[in-house]
This record gives sequence, C-alpha cells and structure tokens, in this order.
Amino acid sequence: MSTTQLVYLDHNATAPLLPEVWEALQAVAPRCQGNPSSPHRAGREARAVLEDARRRIAAEVGVPPQSLCFTSGGSESNNAVLRQFAESANPVHLVVSAVEHPSVLETARALAQRPNLSITELPVNAQGLVSPESLAAALRPETTLVSVMSANNETGALQPLTELVRICQARGVRFHTDATQVFGKLPVDWSGVDFATATAHKLGGPRGIGLLYVRPGTSFVPQITGGRQERVRRAGTENDWLAHGFAEAVAWHSRHREQMQAQWAGFRKRLLDGLQDVDGFFLNSPDAGFCLAHTLNFGFRGLSGESLVIALDLEGIAVSTGSACSSGALEASPVLLAQGRNRKDAKASLRISFGATTTAADVALLLARLRHHVRRLHSKRTSKS
Repeated sequence: MSTTQLVYLDHNATAPLLPEVWEALQAVAPRCQGNPSSPHRAGREARAVLEDARRRIAAEVGVPPQSLCFTSGGSESNNAVLRQFAESANPVHLVVSAVEHPSVLETARALAQRPNLSITELPVNAQGLVSPESLAAALRPETTLVSVMSANNETGALQPLTELVRICQARGVRFHTDATQVFGKLPVDWSGVDFATATAHKLGGPRGIGLLYVRPGTSFVPQITGGRQERVRRAGTENDWLAHGFAEAVAWHSRHREQMQAQWAGFRKRLLDGLQDVDGFFLNSPDAGFCLAHTLNFGFRGLSGESLVIALDLEGIAVSTGSACSSGALEASPVLLAQGRNRKDAKASLRISFGATTTAADVALLLARLRHHVRRLHSKRTSKS
C-alpha cells in the first residue's frame, strides 16, 4: 500500500513552513535588502523589520524586547548559555537533567573536561520527570547554572518548571530552560528564569533563526565576538528576513493555539485508544496532564522501531525513532534509557509528533498501517522462531 501524498508526523524534528509565513516572507523581502547596522535608508528599513519582529515576539512572551537576542537556532542558543561559564576563574558547577537535548547535555559533558568545571546530571522517573527534591539535593555552593528543558522533544514530558525555578531562586542559582518544544504552542512564563532558548522551525517558521532570552540585569558573556550586534551578545549581521518569519509563526500559533491544543489532544487519545490492544504495546510518554498534546512516544516489544519507521516511510508516512539531532545513530535513545527502559524496549520505540498540518485522516491512516505492520512483523518473527 502507498499513500498519494506525504503524511508528515515528525513535527518535533521540524515543521513544514506555514503558508502564511511564506507569504509574509515574500511580502517583506523588498524591505530586507540592507544591513540592519547600516545608517542609510536601506539599513534603517532592515533594522525596522528586525526590531518589529523582536517586539512582536517579546510581547507574546511578556518580556522586554531588549532581552531577546536572535541566533541561528536552538542549538546555538543552548551552547551560548552553557559555554559562557567555560573560562571562569572560579569553580563552576552545572546541573542538567539526564534527558536534555544533545546541544545541552553533550555541551555540558564537554565542558566538564575542564579542570575548574563539574556537572551533575539529574535523574528522571519512569515518566521522564525531574523531581524538585533531586534538584535541591544536587545544588552546591559553587552551583552556577541549572538547565532543565521545558518539555522533552522525544517523549513530550512537561517538566515541573515552577517548582524547579523556585528552588533555584531560593538558593541564588541561575536557571536556564530550553523551551524549543513548547514555545509558541503553549503559553510560557519566563519571569523566574535567567535564560531561555527557542527556535522558529518547530513552529512552521523558517530554519536558521532562533532566540536567546537573557533576563534584564543578568550578566552574559558572548560566544560569538567581533561586532556589537544584538546588544553585544552575538556578533554578526542579523537576519531580519528570517526574524520576520519567526514572528509570523509565533503570531499564527497565538491565534490558533486553543484550537490546535484541542485537536492534538484528540489525535493523541485516538491513537492511544487504537493501540492499547496491539500485541506488545507500551507507552513511554507520561500521562496526558504531564505531556505535550502533540507528542507521543511508544513501542512494541520484540520489534524494531527502525523497521516500523522504514515500513511506514515506504508508504509515505513520516515518523521517527527519536531526536533528529541524533539521526543516523542506531543506538538506543538516551532519553528512554534515562527513564529506565532497557535497550531492547528503547530500540523498539517510535515518536509521533503532530503539527498544524496534521488531520484526523492522517492519524486514522497511521493507526491502520501501524496495526498492520506490527501484526506482520510479529508474524514474521514467530515464523522464524
């Protein structure tokens, strides 16, 4: 069986560019011909586009526009937050959760090779959640930064940020959250955090543009130097065109947020209800109240998640086994291992992530084909044994 067009269910990896964003980018392109730092009319016009995008995004989050710095994406933003402590003359202790995106976790581990820097990786429970008690116990006098993502990109687990931030505030420790998977899709409150990071392409915005929030009054050491752009937080000519697309994607989600959340919750329930009786089914994502509505991670014991991804792909249905930043790696997901899954179960797992283009028909087709392929693969496996 093959579908006539792509059924795309991998929005946590990247979301297709929203038509409204593409139209807005085409419309604004004539205003983006100059360098935003140039004093002439073309430069001033480009600067106006850039600052309008910054103002619109800041208004959506409820932070001052000057607190937002545009970057090339979430990975750069995360690196910028962690690496500013690399050259500190004083002992530095970083605390990160064991289920962070590789741009946080691998960066922290690399920094820990320096003689004055150490890290603690916070464990998570079977649902992928950090406990406030474990964070409190991990803090030391030299703890400089805690980094815990708002929601996990593989399982959708929503971390208890309010409690975690409160603990850090009481101990005078700076807090960073990677908000990539929630930004725009859910309301965010950054009033208590010192740093937050996000990107546009998970929202149906353009690739190559992200942001870094630095709380007013918080010191920040830039990692890209050689210019005074972005209030001396990131050198280099700003991309006003992509910033405009970012703002348009945020605005689209702001208008459609309630509708999308209700729709995704319905898709999630439909998929779960239809898989409960499938042989070997198990769920990696937490319960609905602690999980992104658009993300579902599950598996089928005894089968290969990769085999299911390939089978679905041959029929025009795009899903994944985990983080796109680990694509090509056939190892078990570190996120699922951190949750206590064994390697066989972790490698038997899939991630489904909905987006603005997902329809009820897409979910129905996925469910039907998943049930078919699981039966087929189980039968094939049984016949060999």
